[in-house]
Order: sequence, then structure tokens, then C-alpha cells
Amino acid sequence: MSDFSFVSVLQTLVAGLGITILMTVVSFAAGTLLGIPLALMRTSKLWGVRFPAMAVIDISRGIPPLVWLLIIYYGLSPALPLEPLPAALIGLSIISAGYLAENFRAGIDNVHTGQKEAAAALGLTPSNQFWRIVAPQALNISIPPSASYAVALLKDTAIASIIGVADIIFLAQNEVSRGGSAVFVFAVAAVLYLLAGIPLSYFSRYIDGVVRSKVVSV
Repeated sequence: MSDFSFVSVLQTLVAGLGITILMTVVSFAAGTLLGIPLALMRTSKLWGVRFPAMAVIDISRGIPPLVWLLIIYYGLSPALPLEPLPAALIGLSIISAGYLAENFRAGIDNVHTGQKEAAAALGLTPSNQFWRIVAPQALNISIPPSASYAVALLKDTAIASIIGVADIIFLAQNEVSRGGSAVFVFAVAAVLYLLAGIPLSYFSRYIDGVVRSKVVSV
């Protein structure tokens, strides 16, 4: 039982913590880069632009994350063989893009119409109206839910263990298969998720408070 002390198990699982954080950061960043143009397309007045964005967002959000990873890792392997980690990053990035696009879209839609009308009255071009008036306010509105999504994404990365990514859960399963107590090992894994997730949760609340104070002051 000495081989499965808290310290020894913690040392083993910490190696997976880096992979978990890497998946969270990369997937969130890629989702942001993909989500912004999707949100802009989603708010377009042109149906031919708006509909494809709606389809991409609905598909990315409608398919369970586990299914996405299985499709990318196993389904595409004959034509596009991928290692577990890149496959997980692609799948989680696609999912993140859908959720973050909706956050950005909601931010754009929630900018008061009067702000847009005032910008037009000042003679700003439609492009300047968006980037100087709408976009900054939409960003403030969309940051809190996006920060909350980052917390959820951190936890969702656990599904990557199913395709062999050596994250916290994968290493925990290995420890259990070696004879460790499942309750004990997964409790240590839970502690690591808490240590990584609590700072994100507090950051999300802090950002939400800052945005709310700005709205009240205005």
C-alpha cells in the first residue's frame, strides 16, 4: 500500500495536470479564434452568410464531446491518422468554437440599439460603428460567460482519456489498474481538478463583477 500513498499518487497524476491545462488553454484559444468570425457571420443580415454559421454552431454544440473525439480519432484514422492529443485538441477546439461563438453573438446582440443609432448619428461608417462602439461593449458582455465556459472546458477535457490522452484521468485509471484504491486515486484526481479549476472560477466571478460595475456606473 506504500506504493499508493497520497504523495506518490499525486506525483504521478501531476504529470497529467500539465496535459489537462494544455488542452484547456489551446482549445479555448482556438475556439476563440474560430468563434469570433462565426459570431460575426451569425449576426449578418445576409441569409447566405448567417445560415452556414448557424449550421456550424448547432452541429458543434449538438454532438456530444465524446462522440466528436471518437469520430476524429477513430472515424478519420483511415484518411487522417492522428495521435491522441492532436485529435483531442481538434475536437475540443471545434466544440469550444460553437459555444464561444454563441457567447460573442449574444454580446453583439445585447448592445443597446441606441448606442448604434448614436454612432450612426455621429456620422461613423458601419465598420467604425461596429469596431469602435459595438465590439468593445460586446466583448465586455461576453467575457463573463466565456470565462465560465473555460471552467467547464477544463472539466470536459477528462473525456480525452477515452482515446488515450495521458491526462489526469488516464493516469488515474492506470494507477487503479496497478492495484490502487479507485476511491483514493480518483479523490486525488479530484483534488487536482479543484486546484486547477478554483482559480478559474474566482477569475470568472471577478470578471463578472467588473463588468456589472461598469454597467451600473454607465
